[in-house]
Amino acid sequence: MRILSAHQPVYLPGLILFHKIALSDVFVLLPDVQFQRHSWQQRNRVRNGKDAIFLSVPVKKSGDLSRTIRQTEIAEEPWRKKHLTTLKQVYGKRPHFDGYFPAIEALIEAEYENLSDLNCALIRHVCAVLELEAQIIDSAELNHEGEGQDRLISLCHAANADAYVSNVGAASYVDEAGFSAKGVTHYWQAFTPPEYSQGKAFIPNLSIVDALFNLGPDTAKLVRGCGEMTRDLGVAQAALASG
Repeated sequence: MRILSAHQPVYLPGLILFHKIALSDVFVLLPDVQFQRHSWQQRNRVRNGKDAIFLSVPVKKSGDLSRTIRQTEIAEEPWRKKHLTTLKQVYGKRPHFDGYFPAIEALIEAEYENLSDLNCALIRHVCAVLELEAQIIDSAELNHEGEGQDRLISLCHAANADAYVSNVGAASYVDEAGFSAKGVTHYWQAFTPPEYSQGKAFIPNLSIVDALFNLGPDTAKLVRGCGEMTRDLGVAQAALASG
C-alpha cells in the first residue's frame, strides 16, 4: 500500500499536520487552493504566558477574491521582527530553543515571492528535522486534473498511490465509495491530541515550534505516536475529541 495525503500550505502548523505526514508515503502540498484571509494559511498559535496568541503574516490586499495561496504576496511590514522577538521572549529559556530557533529564524527572515513559498519552506524544514520519510511534492509537479475529491484521486493516480488519508475535518465532503470506485482506499486520520511538558500549565493546539522548543528530538516520537489510520470515521472523531 502506498499512502498519499495532501494539505494546503499553512503557517507554522501544529502537530496534527505533521502526524498526517508521518502516516503518509507521499505528502502533496496544495498551494493553488483559494487563499482565505485570517485562516491558518497565514497564522498560527504560540504560547504567551498563560494564554496563546496568534502570529500572523500580513499579506498584500487584492481585489481578486479567487487568488490562490501561491498568488498571495506577503505585505512589506515589519512582521518578521515581531514574530521572532515573540518567539525569543516566550521560548528563549526552554530547554531546546537554542538548538532549533536559528534555522527557523533564517527561514522566516528570508525573502519569498508569496505566502505559499514561506509556508512550504517551513513545513519542509520541520519534516526534515523530524526525519519524516514521506516524499513531499508540490501539486504542480504532478499531472492531475479535476476539483475537490476528483483532484485528490487524480493526485493519487499520478503519484502511484492506492490509499488516501483525510483528517476528520473533511468528513462533510469525502465520499469514501467514490474513492473506492477509482481504486483508492480511503482512511481517516485518528489523531489523539497529546499532552507534553511545556514548563507551565499545558495549552493544546499550538504550533509545532512549541513542541520543538520544549521537547527537542523527542518531538519526532511524539508526532509519530499520537494516532493512527482507520477506516472508521467515528473512531477518528472520538480520538480527536479525547484531546
